[in-house]
Amino acid sequence: MLPAALVEAVRAAPRGVAAFDADGTLWREDIGEAFLRHLVRLGQVTLPDGRDPYAAYEEAVRRDKASGYAYCAQLQAGLEVDRLDAEARRLAAEWVPPRLIGATGELLELCREVGHRVIIVSASPVSIVRAAAPLVGVDEFRAMTTRIDGGRYTCEIVPPVTYGQGKIAALGDVSLALAAGDSLTGDLAMLEKARVPVAVAPGALADEAGRRGWFVVEA
Repeated sequence: MLPAALVEAVRAAPRGVAAFDADGTLWREDIGEAFLRHLVRLGQVTLPDGRDPYAAYEEAVRRDKASGYAYCAQLQAGLEVDRLDAEARRLAAEWVPPRLIGATGELLELCREVGHRVIIVSASPVSIVRAAAPLVGVDEFRAMTTRIDGGRYTCEIVPPVTYGQGKIAALGDVSLALAAGDSLTGDLAMLEKARVPVAVAPGALADEAGRRGWFVVEA
């Protein structure tokens, strides 16, 4: 059950956008990473030098999270959009339901009930976010996107990179009624812009939220 003060704040906020991070916020674990591992197992994502693509992704994230998450999407270059999206729907259908987080699911429903415009803002690749969003009843999302050419994904990122300040840029000029996230580096900027900031515990963002007097809900 959501804290009464949070429910009151959501209901009192002027109508606007309710922005939700996805991984670690709406569901546990990282669906972009799960999808990449799935594609590697299927042999659909490979590297010319024979290296393990997932290990290369992890190395990229260790160097820099924003560009590393972008690389996860870039690794899908050359794959047919329709076939990849169908594969994403198959994985999401079995992966998402058992990992849903009750508190933020309840918060999302409350935002929809009072008339806020709900948008998922994720650093995961657009193919898997598009497949997962309907499973939480959301039809609007922002995600890591690459350009399409000839019906196939390319390695060219379509800005912005949806991480940190890039999430604000992806939302555009909106009134941010609420923002919910779990990552200090990935979601803090979004929460700072929101009338009702909500952090998902545990984690460094929840610790920061506690120091600032923001709302915190448990995963």
